[in-house]
Amino acid sequence: MSVSQEIGASIPNNTEHAVSVTLPTWKATVGYEEGEDWVVSKMNSGYPRFFIHLKIKELARYIETQYGRDGEQCMIFPTPNVAKECRDFIKAKSSCTSVRVLRLSTPAPKSEDEAMTRIETSIGVVFFPESEFPVAKQYWQHAGQGISSRMGEYCLSEFQYADKLKNGPSPSGSTISALRPQTQHAQPEKLGVVNSEKESSMFIEEKFGRNLNFKDAQNAKDIIRKRISGKIDASSESAAGELHVSGRDVFLYPSGMAAIYNSHKALLSTATNPGKSVCYGFPYVDTLNILRKWGPGCIFLGFGDDAAFQELETLLETGGDESKILAVFCECPSNPLLKTPNLPEIRRLADKYGFAVVVDETVGNIVNIHVLPYVDMVASSLTKVFSGDSNVMGGSLVLNPNGPKYATLTKYFSETYDENLFFAEDALYLERNSRDFAARSDKINVTSELVVDLLVNSPLIKDIFYPSLLPTKKYYDLVKTPQGGYGGLISFVFHNPEHAIVFFDSLKLSKGPSLGTNFTLACPYAILAHYGELDEVEKWGVDRNIVRISIGLEDRDELLKVIKQALDAAQDKV
Repeated sequence: MSVSQEIGASIPNNTEHAVSVTLPTWKATVGYEEGEDWVVSKMNSGYPRFFIHLKIKELARYIETQYGRDGEQCMIFPTPNVAKECRDFIKAKSSCTSVRVLRLSTPAPKSEDEAMTRIETSIGVVFFPESEFPVAKQYWQHAGQGISSRMGEYCLSEFQYADKLKNGPSPSGSTISALRPQTQHAQPEKLGVVNSEKESSMFIEEKFGRNLNFKDAQNAKDIIRKRISGKIDASSESAAGELHVSGRDVFLYPSGMAAIYNSHKALLSTATNPGKSVCYGFPYVDTLNILRKWGPGCIFLGFGDDAAFQELETLLETGGDESKILAVFCECPSNPLLKTPNLPEIRRLADKYGFAVVVDETVGNIVNIHVLPYVDMVASSLTKVFSGDSNVMGGSLVLNPNGPKYATLTKYFSETYDENLFFAEDALYLERNSRDFAARSDKINVTSELVVDLLVNSPLIKDIFYPSLLPTKKYYDLVKTPQGGYGGLISFVFHNPEHAIVFFDSLKLSKGPSLGTNFTLACPYAILAHYGELDEVEKWGVDRNIVRISIGLEDRDELLKVIKQALDAAQDKV
């Protein structure tokens, strides 16, 4: 099982648009969090909401040179309206008033042939003083609506091509052909020798992309929508008169966090006097950030257990201002503790008190769980198991056509949703990647159970967090599909923290952020996601030394052998 252990290398290796990065040791992960040069100077890749892709940085430098003023930086978004949201966020969170938005467009194709490799698009660029970059980066990270690396690469090539035409002599037809940017998906280089790293990157992208065509992009988006709605609808037991989920109920976004952000934005925008939202259970970090930084605030019920449910019910029964909540947001199951909320009971309260329910089912995924009957909106990161290949970002938001807020939400999204949020080329990759996602999920379920058995029998392990092992299993089983399993995410804590470090360092697997990949991926989760608040997250049951593994598609015997070797190393060396 050969994987890269080079700090900063992309995961998958030599993949230009990879969404994970190698942090091969516990010390390297800490070094990354502390900004130590021996780690950050080697970062060629990273999770896109935290690490701005090198192509996007190159595009930003180009735009700053062309349109920027002294002392300004810029941040780039897939539509001008998103850029305006970032501008408003910067102004709201700082005293800065000199923030401006620029719209830039790429030209439409001039022929049917050009339409294969060219697409008209408009990006939004936010300019702000350099001192405000950390605030702008918060919006980029939390809202998840930054320009994708493929969109950045495409726009840069188009802008540079336009410059060549503008600055050079009047070109002939053959010269224009030579100048036109050749995007990687369209065709590989025809002449010359490329270096081995670029050749490998091209091979991987072409293998996944299979000579993609921009003209197919809208069809790819429609197929993705039908793939999602079809899988959800197949799990439904619709009563007479109930509506079926259709592709019209599925909205695509550039990331899973963008789906959550837009679900919250929709509820804020359609409520007459919005109250606070409830975050039920300990969630992925940026869900909580969204609920806290936009709107009137958040009530955090971080344990997400039966006591937390009683606390929620008591709060609603009091009838005070705090009881007028906008929505309950939760994960099913949660990341990293894999707890499952009692969704039927939360739905009962929602119907009684009129709030919305939004569930992030990324970790469970639509193959394993069917949560739609209990919610108003289902959010998911399509970057994870739906894609699997770890080379494209995406998110989805699905409306419940039988939910009490469906008419209001449908009207809102029909008036505000912008198809250009999700870039055409990303849609092409995601459609190709996701064709076998159900079969991959089934295989991951089986392998995960075997890994859990191995961990259960290890005397080094104190706690294991997996949906089938926890008291909330009864709530998971209420939403589990007949053929579904318990997913591919496993978290665990060692009795001795030193065992955790040796185990992780000895593990001959890919190590970095993300989950749901076709390859097994491990990380010291609290160190990676909550390094600045380790004491705080421990109050909610997240041990600072927790290890999280996302199970992939490797040979089961080989994977078990690799994990056992790391357990043995921990036992031998400490």
